[in-house]
Amino acid sequence: MEYNETLRNVEALLRKQTEKGFKKYGVIVEPNRLNSIEWIDHAMEEIVDTLVYLQCLKEKMLNNYEN
Repeated sequence: MEYNETLRNVEALLRKQTEKGFKKYGVIVEPNRLNSIEWIDHAMEEIVDTLVYLQCLKEKMLNNYEN
């Protein structure tokens, strides 16, 4: 199957994050490394970070639009 540029970029990001996680934790993502609640907590923390990033981008876009 041939990927378009968007999917290649997502794949590259996945590889980069996997390497980053391995360097930091010494393991790749393993389902049994955390219990279900710990996985949920981890995901929720990542979502909060994402919301902060989106809010920053929104404010930047609104400021650029108004100027």
